[in-house]
Amino acid sequence: MKKLSLLSLGLLLLFQVSCNRLSPDSTVRIRLAQDPESLHPLTYGNAPALQILNLVYQSLLTVNLEDRAIQPLLAAELPSVRITDSLSYFTYAIRPQARWDNGTPITAHDVAFSLKILHSPLLENERWRAQYDFIQDIVYSKDSLLNFTLVCSGYTPEMKLLTGDFFVLPAHQFDPNSLISDISYKTIRGKYDSLSQSPSFKNLAQNVNQSFFARDTAGVKGSGPYRLASWKTGQHVVLEKKKGWWGSNISPTPEQLRFAPERISYQIIPDNAAAVLALKAQQLDLMDNIPLVSFKEMRQDPKFQEKFNFFSPATYDIVFLGMNGASPLLQDRLTRQAITHLINIPQVIATLQGGFATPTVGLVHPLEKDYYNKGLQPVTFDTTAAKNLLRQAGWKKADNSGWTRNQNGQQQKLVLNLMHRAGNSEFENMSLLLQQNAMLLGIPIEVTSLESSQISEKLQNRNYHLYFRTLTGNPFSYNLLSILHSSSAQGTGGNVTNFGTPETDKILEQIATVEKEEQKAILLKDLQAQMQKESNLVFLYFLQNKMAIAKRVKSPVVSSLKPNYDISTFEITE
Repeated sequence: MKKLSLLSLGLLLLFQVSCNRLSPDSTVRIRLAQDPESLHPLTYGNAPALQILNLVYQSLLTVNLEDRAIQPLLAAELPSVRITDSLSYFTYAIRPQARWDNGTPITAHDVAFSLKILHSPLLENERWRAQYDFIQDIVYSKDSLLNFTLVCSGYTPEMKLLTGDFFVLPAHQFDPNSLISDISYKTIRGKYDSLSQSPSFKNLAQNVNQSFFARDTAGVKGSGPYRLASWKTGQHVVLEKKKGWWGSNISPTPEQLRFAPERISYQIIPDNAAAVLALKAQQLDLMDNIPLVSFKEMRQDPKFQEKFNFFSPATYDIVFLGMNGASPLLQDRLTRQAITHLINIPQVIATLQGGFATPTVGLVHPLEKDYYNKGLQPVTFDTTAAKNLLRQAGWKKADNSGWTRNQNGQQQKLVLNLMHRAGNSEFENMSLLLQQNAMLLGIPIEVTSLESSQISEKLQNRNYHLYFRTLTGNPFSYNLLSILHSSSAQGTGGNVTNFGTPETDKILEQIATVEKEEQKAILLKDLQAQMQKESNLVFLYFLQNKMAIAKRVKSPVVSSLKPNYDISTFEITE
């Protein structure tokens, strides 16, 4: 397939479409831009995989994509919470109807097992160990195998979701010989290193790590409404709704347990041009992240207006410019502020995003009206303001030698490098625009495109000046200590721009623990003001997802939360 030209690829797709147009069944066809690679619930590696796994496996809690409310899924109701000085206790009850595919009930022991493998040695679970480290123990109820309490260190509002936001896995599948059933979760947490030499954990890892659970139709199997019917790498992944699934047997069926599609076919089409061709030929029911030119063309064409509805929902993906505050050239905030005035944000949104982006003054989305600091003014393109700030920072400009200054006895010259991800045309064009604007002032910027892994390495080593990137957020958690607190600015910490002052550290610590919405709003607005002043991270705009959905899909729910649509509501009408 890689050897085919674009023309031959188009002809191949047209041939497929002629033989496989949308049939009058209830199959929903969705384009994926990349293969899921692995459907292992512990070690999956990309967004398409997670999108599919959410239909196969289940967690205790879920989020309604339409109103963003937290809802019980495997849990019978939201947990009760008790808070002490140093610990918090979240008590859950599992729905009595919840069953594995073999008919056995889902119990607190399955929850405990799931937490155990999130923390067991010899497994690829580093990210989960960090994310759920706050869960210290699980205590079973004496009265029912369906009831349990999670004992957590401290308390933050995000725990209301996080304590129920991990896949509950069938212990009988992943540990058929009950190798760790008698070992407590607390013991595994406390003896992680020594247990790596245990025969039981070596055998467990050998079973859990096998590819059977990553791509086999018999191995990718959870308590969710769908089963993996087939997967042809690089072509498609097909899910089929289970007959007699436990959730559909509840009467009346709760909204979060209703799933309309009988069959979902994820069509893997990496090439945008080929995907647009398949959409136009009605081989797809849904395509998102449509290229701007194609999106505008189809949205204005009556022929396609008859077949598709077009949406551009807001997302929490924010594009930003990062500056290395640890670099001698960018240590002072006046120099960083000067650079911010060289970005023409309205021009970028208009030309590169076609207007499908939401400008912002900070890391809070304008949709979050209680938290967004509307009192701040957006950064403007202003070369005069940039010159004045540079002079205030001690820089002087000679006619032909650029900007220089004497800093602690060292002569500095303002020459910067800027990196962005290779293959991202928007970042490439943004970088060239910033480079051109900087040259108006006599500031040379060398632009380099790198692979994501190379960028990450340079960020960790603090070996850079500027970079463009996208940060994926959500409206549920504003615990930003790991990426903004000054304690995370060393070594492998996530604060790669060296942002932070004693004042911002205190604000971040309070945001992470405050419960009252009014107090959190004040703190978040203050943080946005401080971040704009420091300018280590310059937030430009939130992306909008350009998507088309076939009109044969009745009343689709489109959301600002990923994946920006609720597939469970996709009811097909012919």
